[in-house]
Amino acid sequence: MWRIWRVVDPRKAIVLTGLLIAFISATIHLVFISSDRYNINTWHPDTVKAAAAAQNAALPQK
Repeated sequence: MWRIWRVVDPRKAIVLTGLLIAFISATIHLVFISSDRYNINTWHPDTVKAAAAAQNAALPQK
């Protein structure tokens, strides 16, 4: 294992790993917020009920 660090600079490896993790997490985040398929508010039962209740409360009563 120590031979790998003679070829690869540990500081660069750590920085590149952090950048890769940040890029992957940002990509996943943007996919989740850009699509209704992956948006938890469209498929989770509790949030669907809460959204329906909030919408019904905002409607004027007859």
